[in-house]
Amino acid sequence: MRELHARLSPSNHRWPHCPGSVKAESGYEDSAGEAAIDGTGSHLLLEMCLKNGVLASAYVGQVIGVNHEDSPNGWMVQDDRAARVQQCLDYIRSRYEELAEQFPGSDISIEAESKSDPGGAFGRDDWHGTCDVTIIVTNGAKALFIETIDYKDGRGFVTVYRENSQFKLNTQLASYMFGKLRDHVASGPERVRPFVPTDLTGCRLTIVQPKTNPTVRKYDCRPEFVIAVAEDLAAAANKTDQPDAPLIAGDHCQWCKASPKRGGHCTAGVRQSMENIMSKDISFIDSSTDLVPLDTGVNALISSFDRVAEMSGEELSKLSEIEASLMASFDQVRNEIERRIKDGEHVPGWAIKPGNGKYVWNADEEAIAAALKSRRLKKDEIYPAKLISPAQVEKLSNLTTTQKEKIRKDYVTYLEGSDKLTMVAHDEKKDVKSIFDESPAPLTFL
Repeated sequence: MRELHARLSPSNHRWPHCPGSVKAESGYEDSAGEAAIDGTGSHLLLEMCLKNGVLASAYVGQVIGVNHEDSPNGWMVQDDRAARVQQCLDYIRSRYEELAEQFPGSDISIEAESKSDPGGAFGRDDWHGTCDVTIIVTNGAKALFIETIDYKDGRGFVTVYRENSQFKLNTQLASYMFGKLRDHVASGPERVRPFVPTDLTGCRLTIVQPKTNPTVRKYDCRPEFVIAVAEDLAAAANKTDQPDAPLIAGDHCQWCKASPKRGGHCTAGVRQSMENIMSKDISFIDSSTDLVPLDTGVNALISSFDRVAEMSGEELSKLSEIEASLMASFDQVRNEIERRIKDGEHVPGWAIKPGNGKYVWNADEEAIAAALKSRRLKKDEIYPAKLISPAQVEKLSNLTTTQKEKIRKDYVTYLEGSDKLTMVAHDEKKDVKSIFDESPAPLTFL
């Protein structure tokens, strides 16, 4: 669920990688998009099912969350939403059964929408959040096993663990898990450093994302590993406090409110691209120079286009990476030009003029339809019919999931798009499934 109040929200994946993003984004409105608001409805349904001990289908046809800050009219629970949430409920039920077998005689509790405060262990009051689902196995006062589950309602594939990542673990899940571990490993009444040994035999971090394949992705690890990641995140949190916290570009820039691609002011991507141009790291552009002065770097970039045909594949790839950042920067230039002109400032060679116009009706639909009918136009000429698309069928609320699957199977064919040049990950030399392989060595419970 969306977290509005924590400065270093676990759901914000940018600040661990770019300390300056916290300050950079502070000047922009924090508003949820349509997809995020829709996802909040599914999270609410999941919470209600867990707290009331019912299947998701129990709420089909009902409106939930009326007067919610994100959606005052609430969310109508339809079959497709209920089916997605039920997949998470089914996983939770299966985990309960597995853990009951692994830890006979122990107590198993399931928490929905519970607070997690990892920052408190490091003296911070701005790093906390709400975990969707937590499963804790206890024996008396001893905690034996903890699993944190994050439900994702969207389509963007989210990983739990990635070997080539700075923090290895998904930073949101790592924050949630450490916040839950804190009660069992932190010292003193304030539950802070130093961290002490624990009776926990293991932890599991899990994502349930029904719109992806596989739906469930998990990572088993020792508490010591989660603590190590939390220490690194705490160091990253401290960097955000610096007045001159650095802006560092990367994949995490995609949803940053300060990104030029979203109308923001950040130039980190452009700066890093220009630094690459002027560095020896891509001295292939012009091997005869050190590429240190700016004019040398720019001249080298321009001259490089004369020998594109001679470059290796790696050189072409490096050169192409510069394009997106430079174009985003020029977008920022145009935005600033537009702002100044609107404020009455003259910018040579630029003006704000009307764009392409279009003809529109100047009366309401009923009046226009009557006027056209009086000219002997037929109804199908006034309102030309168009066959509904497969995508529109998927959105119909009066069809069940089973009916949609039947239509999809019998009447829908997927047509491959035309081949086109597409940017892919640098390590995309293996089967797609292997890229998301998250099957670590099995955890042995003691």
